[in-house]
Parts: sequence; C-alpha cells; structure tokens
Amino acid sequence: MKFWKRIDVIDDIAIVRIPFEYDNTIYNYAEEIGKRSKVVAVWGRLPETERTFRTHTYVHLWGEKKSEVIYREYGVRFYLDFTKVFFSAKLKYEHFRVCSQVRKGEVIANLFAGAGFFSIHCASKGASVVYSVDINPYAYYYTRANMELNRTWNVIPILGDTFKVYGEMGEVDRVISPLPELYREAYEVSTKLTKRGGIIHLFAETSKPEELAQEFKASFYRIVRSSGPRKYHVILDIPR
Repeated sequence: MKFWKRIDVIDDIAIVRIPFEYDNTIYNYAEEIGKRSKVVAVWGRLPETERTFRTHTYVHLWGEKKSEVIYREYGVRFYLDFTKVFFSAKLKYEHFRVCSQVRKGEVIANLFAGAGFFSIHCASKGASVVYSVDINPYAYYYTRANMELNRTWNVIPILGDTFKVYGEMGEVDRVISPLPELYREAYEVSTKLTKRGGIIHLFAETSKPEELAQEFKASFYRIVRSSGPRKYHVILDIPR
C-alpha cells in the first residue's frame, strides 16, 4: 500500500499524509524516516477534518510525542500546535500574495483566522488594525503568542463565531475569508464588513472556478489546490 503522496517537514517534525485505512507497515516507514533524517518525531495526517475547528486528524507514528512547532514563512515566524489549530503549508503563497497588496493604514478583518497566518503577515505589511477572528480557543491562544513572537501589536484577536461576532468590528478596507466549505455564507458576512472601494479575498470550493469567478465579479482568481475529484479550492479577489 502507498501511504503517502509527500512528506512535509515542519521545524523538526515530519508529517506523512496517509489514507483513511492503513496497516502497521506505516510505523516501520515512519521509523525509517526518523532514522534517516534530523526530525525528532513523525506524525501521520488523515484526510478527515473536524468541522467546527477545521483541524485534521493526526496519528503519532514515531519519536517524541511533540506537535508544537515554529514554522517560518517569508521572514515571519509562527508558533503553533498543528493538532490543535488549522494548518496548511499549501497556503504559503496566498499569505504572501494577499498580504503584499496591503496598503499602509488599512483596517483588515481576517475571518476564520486560525493561528493568525494572514493576520500577522498583514500586520507586518503596515495595516493599522487587523481583526483576527476564530472560534477555536487554541487558535486565539496561538494568535496572541504569534503577536508577541513577531511584535505585531496591531492585531486584535477575537475569540468567537465569525457569523455571530462580525458586528464587533465595524467597516474594514479588506476582508480575508478562508472558509471554502461555507463560502456563500462567508461572502454575505464579508459584504457587510467591507467598505465600498475595499476588497474581499474569498476562498471557495467549486468544480467550475472560472464560472464562479464570473458570478462573483472577481478581478482575479486562482486555484489553490484540488479538494476532490473535479473539485477545487480557489481564491477570488472581489472588489466592492
């Protein structure tokens, strides 16, 4: 059986993607990874995710039972436990692309923010305020830790359900909404938050990216990854 498509190495931990069904051979493979590399732990990541917090299911395979890491992106450091908060290295380029558009003095809302990846990047680009909202208490904790780690005191973390607490933020210049599974509901909230002349960065799941981009009058769209047979996670840049 083929257990993996690729191995991700985050800090000193290796993560192997494995299918829903696997046998004990995976533990032998994990031990081989550990002995041939400088990692201290090997974890397996299953495809399933917890719906509310959007965290993946992980299985410890070898080495230390350690899951807290320091992850680096474009000169920014993030402290997180990948078993406790949403994490995807595939979003690295989008963190860079979206946050490179930020103008000095912008007010930004990062919805469904996880450990604050978009939030910290945008704050370091000159935003005056970045609201960072997530329902997961661990996401709130790690966002605060990452503010301190990167000295981005212009981030305001909010612990709560975005669909219920968005009114606390007032109007903003830019909304980042990385919740592709509920993109239509997220778009409704985003339009209520975004000023005229602002922009919404909406993540969506679709089988027809180009048609969706036309429907939302997006100025730009990009396929981020495949999420299933003929299904894609895409990002749409939507002017208001």
